[in-house]
Amino acid sequence: MEILASNTILYCRDWQAMVVFYRDLMGFQPTFTKDEWFMELKVSDGSHISVADEARCSIKATAGQGITLSFRVAKLSAVQRQLEELGAKPSAIKSHSWRAPYFYVHDPEGNRIELWNIKAE
Repeated sequence: MEILASNTILYCRDWQAMVVFYRDLMGFQPTFTKDEWFMELKVSDGSHISVADEARCSIKATAGQGITLSFRVAKLSAVQRQLEELGAKPSAIKSHSWRAPYFYVHDPEGNRIELWNIKAE
């Protein structure tokens, strides 16, 4: 199997709040929007996140249960500060047992997002 791209679809109750979070706070660029209920946003080359209003879908929102989005970033502490300045509530930077520093932030639906790097800055 040769995967050329990936897209994680998050079904939500408050579509507009999710768009603001992923577009404005996380800085992901919209690549496709459908009638103000579905938006695909570019995370990186070949990787996307989509948010879909559960009221228009056959799949319901999970209220943040059972999912963690994990992103490796270049400047962990700078990303943490930026998210805090934009009104998000990131956790403190901690270190996994394998010494990878990370922090968590949650989107408006309660989905956990882990931001991490390989080494401390």
